[in-house]
Amino acid sequence: MKRTIFKALAIAGAVLFMAYCTPRESTEVSGSFDTLQKHFKEPPIDYSTAPFWVWNDQVTKEKIQRQLKFFKDENIDKVIIHPRPGLITEYLSDEWNELCRYAVEKAEELDMKVWLYDENSYPSGFAGGHVPAEMPESYENGSSLDMMEISELTEDHLDNSRIILEKQNDEFVNVTDDVEAGDKGEFYLFQIRPFPKNGWYGGFSYVDLIHSGVTEKFIDVTMEGYQQKFGDEFGGLVPGIFTDEPNIAPRGGRETVKWTPTLFEDFEERWGYKLQPHLVSLFEE
Repeated sequence: MKRTIFKALAIAGAVLFMAYCTPRESTEVSGSFDTLQKHFKEPPIDYSTAPFWVWNDQVTKEKIQRQLKFFKDENIDKVIIHPRPGLITEYLSDEWNELCRYAVEKAEELDMKVWLYDENSYPSGFAGGHVPAEMPESYENGSSLDMMEISELTEDHLDNSRIILEKQNDEFVNVTDDVEAGDKGEFYLFQIRPFPKNGWYGGFSYVDLIHSGVTEKFIDVTMEGYQQKFGDEFGGLVPGIFTDEPNIAPRGGRETVKWTPTLFEDFEERWGYKLQPHLVSLFEE
């Protein structure tokens, strides 16, 4: 299971698309104190702090020009465009890309650099709602597996449980297809928790980054779009694209475990036995 998680983290981390920075000016290399003092007081652009430049309202060219000038006046030579909740300008729309292009052009006039950001808020992976909108299977199969202990089954339990185990002596037996409402015993029910929809995710939900094709869809929507529009500036005016916390953690913390539709099949293929009868071990000693 740990290997599965680590592999998934590696896949999620693949969404990081970052062009290596190419300095616009040669940086003097010397061990002298005079050089250190000079660069400490007035660091070259590639050593400038790069704060998040939050876009969380109606973005306009006038605001972009005014705020970039403010950064420059404060000796900030690099910024990271960071969409956040409150954004009115449609994320990844033609207007959005035009405004990002305008920001890069104005930054060049001020001898600044602009990082792009790969998400509308965070964590990275849902493309501001574009991934779940174009790929419903990225979220509709649920995000985590919850466990419930009960002594008598009801119709509701049967309708909402993916797996039902019964403790018989010292073993857990998968009785999902062999029980009915009213049965009594020491039952363990495993139910799938859905991804919630809210404004943080643009009215959609977060997505299952382990689900096949989701990361590729995210890269296609976000990175390929930026590549087409700003690729000529990557490594220069646009040093790279910032990614923020691609996340496979299950909702509910320690009270639940991560769910993805191929969990049982992948586990059996990798380890040679079924996970279902051992699910309790993921929650209890």
